[in-house]
Amino acid sequence: MYDQLNNGKKLKRVLGFWSTFGVVVGFVISGTAMVSLGNMAGNAGYASFLTMAIALIPMMAAAFAFAELTSMLPGGGMVSEYTMPALGRLCAIFSILSGYVMLISADGGTQQVIAGLSMESLVGIPQPVTSALLLLFVLAINFFGVDFFGKIEAVLTMLMLIIFVFVGIVGLSGAGETMGGMEAIHPDFQLGENGWSPVFMSVGTAIWLFIGFDFVCPMAEENINPHKNIPKALIIGLICIYIMDVIFAFAAYRYTPTDLLLNSSIPHVEAARHLLGNTGFVLMSVLTIVAAVTTANAHIAALSRMLYGMARERLAPRFFSKLHPKYRTPWCGILFTAGLMVITLVYVTAKGADVSTILTLVNMASITWMCTYIIAMVDVLVLRKKYPDFPRLWKAPIAKVTMPVGILGVLYAIYTMKDTVPMAVLALIVFVIYAMVWLKTHKIPMFKTVGLDHLVEEVRQRSEELPEWDKAVAVWLEKQKSR
Repeated sequence: MYDQLNNGKKLKRVLGFWSTFGVVVGFVISGTAMVSLGNMAGNAGYASFLTMAIALIPMMAAAFAFAELTSMLPGGGMVSEYTMPALGRLCAIFSILSGYVMLISADGGTQQVIAGLSMESLVGIPQPVTSALLLLFVLAINFFGVDFFGKIEAVLTMLMLIIFVFVGIVGLSGAGETMGGMEAIHPDFQLGENGWSPVFMSVGTAIWLFIGFDFVCPMAEENINPHKNIPKALIIGLICIYIMDVIFAFAAYRYTPTDLLLNSSIPHVEAARHLLGNTGFVLMSVLTIVAAVTTANAHIAALSRMLYGMARERLAPRFFSKLHPKYRTPWCGILFTAGLMVITLVYVTAKGADVSTILTLVNMASITWMCTYIIAMVDVLVLRKKYPDFPRLWKAPIAKVTMPVGILGVLYAIYTMKDTVPMAVLALIVFVIYAMVWLKTHKIPMFKTVGLDHLVEEVRQRSEELPEWDKAVAVWLEKQKSR
């Protein structure tokens, strides 16, 4: 039925390792992540490296989970496809709504607002104008196709890495003082003003510095070698992000007044100004604008493909499975995702784009998103037990240890954001009700799991050839038929 909608056309396999790495890092190094980084540095001081290290543990476990699951089912449905054979359709729909629709709703437009604030402080162009133009630019990129998207993402990501590392290293070394930067405010190693408590209670904030790496997984259907490129990009990407964030956090705390880090809507831009003077201010403003583009790229590209995969399994409206006749991109999902970002953009702008509004939305998205990470880690354990002989071209190391540790780490991170939990729980309840109504209306069993063989056939039918995976699952399918 769905192939008839697209006249037999399939998503193209064009993404290599660097494009994959670009999506991982390009999404995670975002405007809201840099706001969270500045805020965390103000709270934890030089001990922020420990806060980030604690947050990295569950995030690496989650990355292992997504890497294994993607190697099993390299399709566009992502976590919903992984969850259907493990926990059933209700959890599958919930995992997408809690992790990704909520993310776009709470964070998507916020990224454009932060970029708009940076542009306004840089050249005076009103924030709403810049935010709207950036969103239109990203929308156009996604319509042209994933190949163009991958090239843009890789180039912009390298630009971001260069700027971010340059500002952090030069600022931390003290060389910025000769370039118009300020003298060190905290020259000696010290904690934040409130001691050790913020070091451990800022883990939830630090999670946001890593969360989002999984946005590369729905593009597995367009990846040349997903079972190699995606695990490598996830692991290397998270390590690179940790190192870069530690350097910048140290530099920011060393040279920037604590009140500014805690209360500014663009603390990373203010930190760069104190580190390198006007040079740092301009560079970080440019970085923030570029980050808005790469993040929005990842938002739109990934969610539209998740909806595409869900629609093919009757878990979302059928029109989401339509591909553009010329560019072979899921255009309905692209427009829907952009619409969610517009709603957030308007809301945050109307609230004055203050830091409290930004951080509240970020924390809500983080909590609901982490619920999806828990589901993914549970999926790994359940599928290992149900399908022990299924070909896994990449396996999470010591899954019986790393997955429970990751789940406990995520629960601790949620606890550190307990003030926002009631709002997040309300959103989660709405998602559960929607999922139940959708399944009940379409007479689809809520808790009955879907056979992994069915999903394998679906991926093979709609995807371009992936020789190593195709051969391995063909052997497995033959064994299933013979039983």
